Amino acid sequence: MKAILSSAAERDVKRALDYYLREAGPEIAFDFINRLEAKINQIKKNPESCRVVAKGLRSVELDRFPYSVVYRIVNKSIIRVTTVRHHKQHPDFGLRR
Repeated sequence: MKAILSSAAERDVKRALDYYLREAGPEIAFDFINRLEAKINQIKKNPESCRVVAKGLRSVELDRFPYSVVYRIVNKSIIRVTTVRHHKQHPDFGLRR
């Protein structure tokens, strides 16, 4: 299965990465990216295992970081990550992407 990040999700990741680089340093920023990639790989292996948050959208929390990955299953071979949402953002943030 292949994972594609929407342009909005890419902006979400860049914003988080910039924050961690600026406020916590490169080691924490690198850890954030590694955990995000690991979670996306987990989603690719079993995309239907995560909770449904809206019609056609599922969500899973990152380990150690206060972020959730919101995605949709496009077909049997593609998932599309629509949002990488900080837990302090409104629960509806990114659900209409």
